[in-house]
Parts: sequence; structure tokens; C-alpha cells
Amino acid sequence: MTRIATPYTRAFCAAALLGALAGCAMPGAGTAAPEPAAPAAEINPGTTVRPGGKYVLIDLDLNQLRFMDGERVLWWAHVGTGTGFRLTTDDQNWHFSTPDGIMHVQFKERDPVWVMPDWYFIENKLPIPPADSPRRKQPYGLGAAAVYLGNEIAIHGTDKPELLGQRVSHGCIRLANADALRLFHNVQVGTPVVIQGGPKEVAREQPDSVASFTRPRRGAPARKYVSPVASVPTPRLLARLTQQMKADTSTRWADSAGELLERGLGDDAEALRGLLSLAGSAPGEIRNEEYATFLADAFSRGSLRAAVSLARIDKEARDRAADAIVRATMSLYHGSPEDATAPWPTRRVPKWRLGPSGQAGWTALQEAEEAFRARHGLRSLVAKTER
Repeated sequence: MTRIATPYTRAFCAAALLGALAGCAMPGAGTAAPEPAAPAAEINPGTTVRPGGKYVLIDLDLNQLRFMDGERVLWWAHVGTGTGFRLTTDDQNWHFSTPDGIMHVQFKERDPVWVMPDWYFIENKLPIPPADSPRRKQPYGLGAAAVYLGNEIAIHGTDKPELLGQRVSHGCIRLANADALRLFHNVQVGTPVVIQGGPKEVAREQPDSVASFTRPRRGAPARKYVSPVASVPTPRLLARLTQQMKADTSTRWADSAGELLERGLGDDAEALRGLLSLAGSAPGEIRNEEYATFLADAFSRGSLRAAVSLARIDKEARDRAADAIVRATMSLYHGSPEDATAPWPTRRVPKWRLGPSGQAGWTALQEAEEAFRARHGLRSLVAKTER
């Protein structure tokens, strides 16, 4: 069968992985991301992401992370990046730099356990334990959340926000814990991360992990990050988020939305229904675009629960939420929408699994997908899906 190329399908590009990859960064600490958008940096020639798609941009010259929607910055924050220091032993060597090029989200994790590599023990003059030793595992050692890019590189939280904006890590990209959680909700597996800028071969000072003033005393456990709104009851938190979406110009809405999302994926149906009902409620397009990624995250991590919750909110809110989920999901995916593995939301859960009370949510998603496909000149999937 001959497939007709549309403007949308022609826009998808395959990304190449560039650069030698280094060891992971150490844990550090968090600051709230500034809401005003930073100027968007131009992407280096040869860097290919789909025009109009969402991706993460790491600027090594400024030590900034920007969550991008095409050429528009949705939010930005200071980061800590690799120092460029080299550590050499008789049989191993490490270059603690953050690689440039294009990487992709491989998986993501809340409250990740850091598995300490050999260089940690060498730097701290400790015996190197076996690879499977419990002594290598540090709970909460990568902060509140981590987005893994492969080859021992991750974007993760830190408990030392005072070091952000500098080259202080072993190669990983550090964010304040609140920002790490925000990014965790923004991205999906496969989302491109474009890393660019910075000197390639500059020997810099040793990463902060071996400086006593930057780390807890040896043996002191890392602390779990607790959301500032963790103790707020769901009804009050929903009321707060409603107000924040309409009027707040800070990043506090992301704390509220993230907490409600996690409750909703647990056993708090009120939290999830309320979160879905607020789709498209912000007066500005930038916030609505980012909020949609939170809804896409809720659906990807709890498709059955989210589809049922969609069915149990009023139709106008249901249609807005379904549209937001579809748009965000597909904007974070940079492959062809015609691929068999393209993450159309209705593919995540069969309609028959939902029962009569939940099928209205699935139908709303299907209608949103069809509207999306029509806007971008893609063939309808209704006939195939209904078989």
C-alpha cells in the first residue's frame, strides 16, 4: 500500500546521538523555577526535532534547562552540569562532562534510588563494593525525581540549590527538587532532550561530591523530598489550584497539580476528576499547554483510572481534558503518528475494559484523536479501531 506523505508526517525527523557520554551527577538541592520565559536559544544546525513539538533544551553555556513548545519556552530553570574533570586509575578513567547532542527520555522515576558507581568510592577513598552490594544504594540520592536519558546520564533533583547554575556534577543535569518533579510530569518516554553549548575539552575542578561542605557527613541518609502542599486536604487543594490556574503568576500551581496527580493515581478519585476538569482553564496559552502535559502524564501512568474519571466529569470539561491529553501526548512524541507504536491514548486501554460507566471517557479521547488527525491531514482510524 502506498502511503501519502502529509505536511505533518514529513515534519517528523530521526535524531542522532552525539558525543561521548560521562558518569552521572551527584545529588544536590531545589529552587522554584522562575515563571517568566527566557529567550529561546536557536538550536544548532543539524539538530533535528519535530517542528512544533515539545522537547527539553539544555544550554550548557548558561547552565539552563528550558522546556520548549516549538520555539516557545514554557518554563526554564538553572541547572548544575558536568565539570569536565577527569579521574584516572590504573584500569579506569572517567570524564565528568555533560555530553552535547540529542538524547531521549528512556524512563522516569519518582524518589529514585541512586546506585553509586565505582568513581564515588574512589573519590572518597573507600573500598569498592561488589556491583550488587547494598552499600551502593542510596535512597532518595537523586532527589525528588529523575528523568533518565541512558548511558548513565539523567536529569534529576538535588538538595543543594545553591550550586545550581554552575558546573558541579559528574555529568548529570541537576535541578531543584520542585523543578525535577515538574519536568517529571512534563515529559514522556521518547521525548527529545537537546543538549548544546559548553567547552568540549576543558579540564575543570573536581565535582562537588568530594568537598565536605557540599555533602552530608558520610553515612547520613539523603532525605525524601516532601511537597509543600502534601498536607493540604484535596478539596482545599483543588480550590487553590483553580485560583492558581486563573491568577497566579508563579510556579506554585505546578506543586498543586503534581500533588493532586499523585493522589489521583492512588485512590483519590476526587483529586483526579478535579485535575481533569481544570484543563484549558488558564487565561494564558503557555500555562494551558504545560498543564496538558500533566494530564498526559496522569493518563500514561494510570490510563484505566483516568479514562473512568473522564467519563465522570461533565461533557464540556471531558472534551477539553481529552483534547489536552491527545495534543500533549502527540506533541511529546517525535516519531511518525502513523507508526504502529505511536502513543495514541486510545491504544493504552481497550474500550471494552472500561464498562458502560467508563466508555464515555474513551469515546471523548477517540473524538479528540480524530479531530487532531483531521487538523494535521492524517487518515482516520475510527473504522479500524471499531473493528
